[in-house]
Parts: sequence; C-alpha cells; structure tokens
Amino acid sequence: MVEDITELTEGWFNAIYVLSFAGPGVLGYKELVLKTGVQSSKYVLSYEKDIMRAEVHVYKLLEDTIIPIPQIIVKDFTKSLVDFDYCFMEKLQGSNWMILDEKITPENKEKLIAELAKYTAALHNVKGDFFGYIKDDKQFQFHDWSSAFKGMMNTMIQDGREQGLDLPYDSIMNEFEALWGILDEITVPSLVNFDMWNKNIMLAEKDGEYYIDAIIDHERAFFGDPYAEFISSATICGDVLKSETFMENYSLISGKPFTFTRNDRIRLYMYNMYMTLLMGVEVYRYSEEEKKQRLAYCNQKIPNDLFELRDFLAN
Repeated sequence: MVEDITELTEGWFNAIYVLSFAGPGVLGYKELVLKTGVQSSKYVLSYEKDIMRAEVHVYKLLEDTIIPIPQIIVKDFTKSLVDFDYCFMEKLQGSNWMILDEKITPENKEKLIAELAKYTAALHNVKGDFFGYIKDDKQFQFHDWSSAFKGMMNTMIQDGREQGLDLPYDSIMNEFEALWGILDEITVPSLVNFDMWNKNIMLAEKDGEYYIDAIIDHERAFFGDPYAEFISSATICGDVLKSETFMENYSLISGKPFTFTRNDRIRLYMYNMYMTLLMGVEVYRYSEEEKKQRLAYCNQKIPNDLFELRDFLAN
C-alpha cells in the first residue's frame, strides 16, 4: 500500500515522484521513484520525443560497467494505461553534488573528480552501432559522426525556426561549413551522456567523505565523440586539460594516454555552440521573462563563441 507520495521538483523535464510504502513494501522496497515522461499531446523538441526510452536503454548498457546507477524495477512504454512513458526505479539515499557542493572539502573534491573521470571513461568505453541520438527512429541514426552532428544541428535549427525564435542559426552553420570533415576523425561511436553536470551526480557519505553513489539522467545521451562530454564536465572541474587528476584517472580506465589535439579543440568549440543553441531553442518550457533572458544570453554568447573559434582557427 502506498503510504506517501512526494514530488521531486529539481528536474527540468520529466516529472519525478518518491513513493513510500507501508508494511513490507513492494518487491522488497520501502521506497521507489516513479519517473513519468511527457504526454504525447505536449510539445517537445524533436530529439526529446520518447526521451525516457533512451535513458532506460542507457541504464541497460551500463549494467555491466563500473558506473554506479539506480536499478530500473519496471518500465511501461505501451501508453496503454496513461498517455506517457513511465518507469519505477530504485530510490537512492544520497543527494546530488550541487546540493552538497559547499560541504565538500578540496581534498574530497579531488577524490570525487578522480571517480568522475573513471566513470566517464567507462561510459565512453561503451560503443554503439551508429552515430546520433539513441532512438529507434532511423532518421536519428547515421553512419558517420559528421552526418550525425550536422543532423543534430539541422533538427535543432528547424525546431527553433518553427517556434519563431530569433537566434544566429545561419552564422553558426556558415562557420561550420569548412569544419564538418574534422568530425570524421571520430570513427567509433562512443556513448556520451552530454548532461553529466553536478545535478545529475548523486553522492553518498561514508566515514566523513562523499563518494559518487550514482550517475543519473542519461536521457539526452547519444553515440558520438566522447570529448563532447567535457562541456558538462567543465561545470565541475573546469577545463579537463588543466586537471591532472581527471586526465590520469580517465586514462586509467580508457586504457590509453589522454591526448587532446588542435582538432579536438575545434570540435569542442562546435559542441559548445550546439549546447548554447539548445539552451536557446528549449525555452518553450520557461516563463516569458525567463525565455527573454535566456534568448538574450544565447544571442550574446554565440557571436562571442564564433569570434573565439575564428581567432583559434587563424592561429
């Protein structure tokens, strides 16, 4: 019997509830997390359609890795009972890194960065059969990374134009025109979370120190260039090239030296602009005031990033 239901309001997309059970619980669990997707009738971006299915699929891919993840108890994507996908998963007992950040000592943070680097490399060691977002729809699956990333860009731009959002789409694509070939240096599709910032990293405490209890919310994952991950990693440890701890521990699990070429940096500029464009195009779920602020930020940041890219290419 359900004793209590608490909504978790920290998420920005799916709805999340904690269900507490009386008596012996359900399947041995006293608490479970219910995660619900978006109703079919609601507007979402093209790549966000059926996005929970990608998350559950990634959890399955990660089951035999060193990466700590919550267990999926049951899922239902039939939409026979309700008009959205949903799943029940294990309730983690810790809190996310963002909430606990001020309590973490510098020494403890270095250990967490070492853990994060190992788990990031383990994630990237998972390989796919195609490039692109993790969907059954073949229009999102590509044979090479340049076609996949160009497809991701074009789909995002189409979503933005359909919403009537004024963003520098043409400026980005004109700058990228001479750079697509650099993407095809990536010949193996690696699993990329692309949302691995501190809010999606759960920590637990033992003997006075925090450790990573789970990495969650893999719904925006794709198969592509593993270094695209370092955009979200930078929100935790800054430029990974300036963190010996990150690079050494990443190499430990990847099984090869950590290298970063000039073309890697160019690709990172491209991924960073994709992320900024995404921030602008996803404003449909914000209030009018927040939407205005976000678009102003993106319209300022993208030209600055383009200037930095041109300056980098010229030197």
